Amino acid sequence: MTMPTIQQINQYKYYLIAALISAVFIIFLINIISYFSTKKVYVNPSSYIIKNGFPIFTSEKDYIDFIQSYPYNPGVRLTIYKTTPGETFWTLRKKFNISIETIIAANPHLKNFDLSEINTLVIPSKNGALFTFDDYRDVNRMHKMMGKKNKISGDYKLHFYRIISPDDIRMVFFENEIPLVVNNDIQKIYAYKTLFLEPLDYSGYYTSMFGDRANPYGENMEFHSGVDIAIKNGSPIKAARSGLVFFSGWRDGYGYTIVIQHDDGYSSFYAHCSKLFVKAGDWVNQGDPIALVGSTGRSTGPHLHYELMRHGQLLNPFRYLW
Repeated sequence: MTMPTIQQINQYKYYLIAALISAVFIIFLINIISYFSTKKVYVNPSSYIIKNGFPIFTSEKDYIDFIQSYPYNPGVRLTIYKTTPGETFWTLRKKFNISIETIIAANPHLKNFDLSEINTLVIPSKNGALFTFDDYRDVNRMHKMMGKKNKISGDYKLHFYRIISPDDIRMVFFENEIPLVVNNDIQKIYAYKTLFLEPLDYSGYYTSMFGDRANPYGENMEFHSGVDIAIKNGSPIKAARSGLVFFSGWRDGYGYTIVIQHDDGYSSFYAHCSKLFVKAGDWVNQGDPIALVGSTGRSTGPHLHYELMRHGQLLNPFRYLW
């Protein structure tokens, strides 16, 4: 076998370098053409603010216009929904079977939870956090903040022919996540509400609230120490927050009951269960199934009686529920 000469080796190097230069030039040329020929996603800088490095829309009109004209796949099917008088976040949650956190993430321009001031909402087809970004690196930064538990969806990655994106803002969808950055108007309310998760899914109905009520077994009034959520018998009950199971067993009047002790002096109480999955001394994580809905104890039908306390004082659970 004849070994290549030094002249041939140098010639191969020349061809390789020429090929690399040509490839770089072609990619550069394609990017230049793409930059000027592709419709740019333009967003008026006055329609959003930057918080923690992430853009948050403040204008309802500009945000809806952005959603309607967005040329890429955002990672989830989006519906532009016109609100009607009397609707609330709670009715929308049941209507579309999505969490209120999902609605908040998909509508960063919200200032409060009064829909009478909102004309149009963006409704994703499944639970998760719709996220806008102006720098591709922020997608990974947010994914790390979320613990990288769930996948990212959408056409958010830059392609070799669009190494330099001309777009002002793009979107991505984090499935089954909640928004970690919201506007300052929502921040305080949102932080308060997200301390505890809903103990049941969205098919339940609140049948009795916290405070004085008519006694269901008599004519007198009585104080109701929690909220009652009616739902199908056998529905799973989830731990509203991580904590230590303080009690699991039978309590007179309440039937099969679970009490969980949480951080900051909070405790949660789940009564009238048909079956218990945990025992005293167990540690449960937020969202873990702990029991099944039943009608044990003093009960008029299948439901969950849910209480919250802090340092031994009863709280109105509805303040912590969506």
